[in-house]
Parts: sequence; C-alpha cells; structure tokens
Amino acid sequence: MRRIIIASLTALVGVAGCGWLISSDVTETNFALPAKSFSLDASMFNVPSALMQDVPCGAGQMVTDCCAPPPPVPPPDCQANMISCDQNENGAMVCMAQMTVSQSTPIDLGQEVPALNSITGVLNIKIKKISYTVNANTLTVNLPDVILYVAPQGVTDPNDPNAQKFGTLPAIASMATPSGDVVLETNAAQILNNYTKNIQAPFTIIAGTTLKVSHAPTGRIDMTIGGTLAASL
Repeated sequence: MRRIIIASLTALVGVAGCGWLISSDVTETNFALPAKSFSLDASMFNVPSALMQDVPCGAGQMVTDCCAPPPPVPPPDCQANMISCDQNENGAMVCMAQMTVSQSTPIDLGQEVPALNSITGVLNIKIKKISYTVNANTLTVNLPDVILYVAPQGVTDPNDPNAQKFGTLPAIASMATPSGDVVLETNAAQILNNYTKNIQAPFTIIAGTTLKVSHAPTGRIDMTIGGTLAASL
C-alpha cells in the first residue's frame, strides 16, 4: 500500500498547472496554498460621529473625559466602541476610538487543489512558507499588526472561541505596499494540520486587526495571502 501511495505522490509532480513542485523527498510533495484576497475598507471602521475630526482632550482642554464631553456635546456610545484620550501619531492628546475590523474567506483544498484527491491515504499537510503581498493601499491611517486565524467552516468572527491564532502580518504604514513572510505561531503547523486531515472539509481563514483612530479615515487596503504547503504521509 505504501508503494501505491508514494507512486501517487510522485505522479502528481508531473501534473501541469497545479502548482506542484519536486521535493528532495519523494514521499513529500509541495503544492501552492490557494491564494486568498482580503480587503479592509475604511467604511468598515464605523467611526463614531463624534470623531469625524480630531477632538483635543486631557488637562487644560474643554474635553477631559472623551466619554463625557461637556454639554451640549452629546456623549458618544463608549459601550459600542472604547474611546479614550490618547496620543496620536503627531504627539497630540486626542480622543481615539478603538476599532476592530476583520474579513474571512473559506479554503476548500479538496476543490481548490484537486490533485490532492488522487492520493490514497491520510495526508499530513506541512507548512513550507506563508507569505503576504499588499497589492494596493490607499488607507489614510497606519494599520497595526494583522492577525490571521484559522477556524471551522462558517466561523467569521476572530473573537469566536473556535478561531485559533495562526500568524501575524507586521504593521503596515499608510499608503505602503509591502510584501513578506507571515510570522507564524509556534503551533501553526499543528493548527493547520487539524483542519487538513480531511481535505474534503472546508475551513476558514480570518484576517483581523484592532486600531485606534481619532478621525474618520478614508481608503482601503487590498492584500493577498499565499505560500507553499507540503503533502506527506
């Protein structure tokens, strides 16, 4: 049986157009992780109306408590979004809202990497490399670290207890378009393998970040997550 499985893996190397690469170990075959796109738009941030522009705060300012401004200014809903008096990128103390944004996308290896279906046996999927590319960025604010999560099919919230932190994209400056490697969690391989034992079962990747804004930003950022995985027995 093992000879049959090894033969199946070796045969897959010759499949054109499927992203297969020859490995030095014939029992292990590399394949491209299906590229996934994520877009975070400023309209997703839901900045409170009270922060459409910078609001100076703190000692000596009219506003000392961002959640309880002096009348007749209506108080913002600090239950919906945490608002505090913090230093902005220019060193000024202003009211800043903590905003969490995320986007999810499904992965179905059985459908997206059909060559895997010809392998007989239980596969072990290893991580060779996970990388990212920022394709376009018109955001007028810096983006903090973007956290990647892996979750069961249907889970789209990074705060869901079933979502597991998988890796991190380093902070991205406003308008910048970097690329590089995702900083993986020490147990990233185990997390991914838990979801790929059955390649017919789709799972979800979630990208999320939490940033503080003192005014309504504009623009959007488009990024792609990809990389190389390896199938072995």
